[in-house]
Amino acid sequence: MKKILKNGKKAVAGLVLTMMAVCMVSSMAQGAVDRYGKRDKDKKGYYSYTKVSSYDDRGYGHKLKVGAQIVGGEWSYWENSGTADIRSKSVSFFADARHSYQIGSGDKVVWIRN
Repeated sequence: MKKILKNGKKAVAGLVLTMMAVCMVSSMAQGAVDRYGKRDKDKKGYYSYTKVSSYDDRGYGHKLKVGAQIVGGEWSYWENSGTADIRSKSVSFFADARHSYQIGSGDKVVWIRN
């Protein structure tokens, strides 16, 4: 009985250590996200510009989908790996600039930056 209990403790300890290692690797693989957004003006009016970069800890670019919109206008999207940027269509009125990005099939992140 003592031997079974001792082996059981070893198995549980090994399982816990394995789970900790898996959690650390998955969090490191996420990497850092650099995002930039602005509202600017051209001859036709105002537009939104978004640029996002994201790489894992090995230097491989994440699959990105970025978006740009002037509130009241249409969203414009672009997909790329590593770095992606997009400019929205211009609108004749002054409004907030919205920006978005999505890494792979993850959650979409939206922010306003003028």
